[in-house]
Amino acid sequence: MRLAIQKLCKELGQPGNNLNDDIGALVGAGLDQQVQMALDSVRVIGNSAVHPGQMDLRDDRATAETLFMLLNLIAEKMVSQPKRVKEVYASLPAEARRAIEGRDG
Repeated sequence: MRLAIQKLCKELGQPGNNLNDDIGALVGAGLDQQVQMALDSVRVIGNSAVHPGQMDLRDDRATAETLFMLLNLIAEKMVSQPKRVKEVYASLPAEARRAIEGRDG
């Protein structure tokens, strides 16, 4: 899961060299606090069990399920929700979108 969030941070525009730095940069860019907490939870738990490219097969099921749940939460908030909102917004009539853009400058 740690490796997955490291790859996800890279997809979100971060260098992907240092997960802690990537999360910090996302926080600086206005990352939702719950997503930050989920990312850091996976990072810290993962640091004790998994390093990039390696897995510790001694992990227990409950920890793995918790990390999967957090990864799903992160992906939903950072990838799926924005995509759905953009799709709905794009379906608005062009005139309505222009009026909104004019309102917001």
